[in-house]
Amino acid sequence: MLLSGLIGACATEPCDPSVPPNPTLAALYERVYALESGKTQRSLRILHLGDSHIAGDRFSGALQSRFANRLGDAGRGQFPPGEPFPYYRRQGVSVQSSEGWTIFSSLYGQIVGPFGLSGYRAESASVSDWMSMRMTGAAPLNVVTLDLLQQPDGGAVEVFLNGASAGIFATDGPVPSLMQVWLDARQVSQIMIRPVGDGPVAVLGWGGAGEGPGVLYEAQGIPGATLRVMDAWDETIVSAQLAAMTPDLILLGYGTNEGFDDALDISLYEKLLERRLRWLRAQLPDVTIVVLGAFDGARLPAWRDQRLGGEAVAPSALPCSPLALNERAMYGTLSASRDPVLSRWHAPPNLDKVRAIQEKLARRLGTAYWDGAAAMGGACSIHRFVFQDPPKAYGDHVHLTPIGADHMAGRLWDFLMKPYASLVCRRQLTS
Repeated sequence: MLLSGLIGACATEPCDPSVPPNPTLAALYERVYALESGKTQRSLRILHLGDSHIAGDRFSGALQSRFANRLGDAGRGQFPPGEPFPYYRRQGVSVQSSEGWTIFSSLYGQIVGPFGLSGYRAESASVSDWMSMRMTGAAPLNVVTLDLLQQPDGGAVEVFLNGASAGIFATDGPVPSLMQVWLDARQVSQIMIRPVGDGPVAVLGWGGAGEGPGVLYEAQGIPGATLRVMDAWDETIVSAQLAAMTPDLILLGYGTNEGFDDALDISLYEKLLERRLRWLRAQLPDVTIVVLGAFDGARLPAWRDQRLGGEAVAPSALPCSPLALNERAMYGTLSASRDPVLSRWHAPPNLDKVRAIQEKLARRLGTAYWDGAAAMGGACSIHRFVFQDPPKAYGDHVHLTPIGADHMAGRLWDFLMKPYASLVCRRQLTS
């Protein structure tokens, strides 16, 4: 929608004074305003980092669709190489690969590095290996980009666009470093890459951008990840990738797995989050960062059947209620002794603590914060999501169904864009 269309809507629906401006999103609003008003042809670039909520692309994909429908689809940026984990998918894109690739994950630490923003690396030296990406609903690509690892004795890789060879690129170099390949093309709907067979090829990411202007929305998620996974990424490589992408908005979506870790050192977590926020700001001084507060989640102890004298009780028959103060204080002891008082669905005690630190640091550093749990409905909202018809969450009380993910994407969209719509209306009314 162009600005004129939005202004027309404002004329019939006056500004809502209950939607105050959000100063932490001011830079983002200026970028969106410039794009909608036609003052810039540069696409709005969004980088969404996080755990399985992003890896599954239900939540991130639903948010991307809203941005694309509003501002235009300029592509999904870089994807992790190959098929990095079971059930990997991206909305509008079909990815396949041969079985010979070795996939390394930053979830397991620096020892198998280096890694870039995707957190994965795929390696092969065999000419029989390949990986293919086909645009099934996403916008065709006008620019194709490969993030490769240049390394001593590295082999060459051949790139095919829509079935035709677009060149062979050698990855041999004196030291391990990022090698970016940029290919100008028109209406690319299929990419395939394969090693030439003269040495190992390491792929850190691949993808590209469609015809702009619009929104380029890159989502990089790793199932089971915590914020600490970023410590396994090579900062030199990531810095170069960020400089090439120059995102306008970073959505930082970690926290669930930290919250389910009963051994989490809260003080160390706070230091880690502050260090990462400051590092991202140092790399990109003008970027808008939104810390996404962890969604609500719940667990049910394995010894739950003690609640009714050992009789088997279906998980769906047990209620959900928050931990009382004394239960929080004694949680480790109660859990170790398998006390029946915990035999119900409840959020682990560190989940609230993680969320509190996320909000505190966001406020201290002038970064935007969105409370995902509050947007769901507060304590035990995940339990209600599970038993809604149709359900918005799966029975594990952590992951969202496509319907639930779309619902939460809508809530985040409102957080980001309702103040913007009010801002545009106020500008129109005062012009």
